[in-house]
Amino acid sequence: MKKHIITGIVILISMLFTYAAIFKAMDYPLFLSDMSKSPLLVKYDKNLLAPVVLGTEFLIVVLLNFPVTRKTGFFLSFFVMAIFSLYLSTLYFFFTNIPCSCGGILGKMPYPVHIVFNICFTLLSGTGVLLSNRS
Repeated sequence: MKKHIITGIVILISMLFTYAAIFKAMDYPLFLSDMSKSPLLVKYDKNLLAPVVLGTEFLIVVLLNFPVTRKTGFFLSFFVMAIFSLYLSTLYFFFTNIPCSCGGILGKMPYPVHIVFNICFTLLSGTGVLLSNRS
């Protein structure tokens, strides 16, 4: 039973990160432009940060899909989702009219829905970490 739950979590998280990364990559100039509009990222070089974000998203997918690296993938996924949930919450509560650079349907979600969505995936990642620890 636990193996099936872990497999389900891997599939869901992999789908999320694959979808998000592909949409960002497909319209890379828009992704860079949206990142440039974020008041929280002003100090960072978007030409360096953007590939790191995409690379991290694809890396999570790869790590999750190999049993030997799955636990690391869950940890990285948990960290990234927690940071991004905090990032979105900060934008929502302290700034106005900031575009989301997620791409696709994720970028079209209202901020409160997106924040709850991210928190759910953070909890899924955390569940994956806990279940992997017991393996």
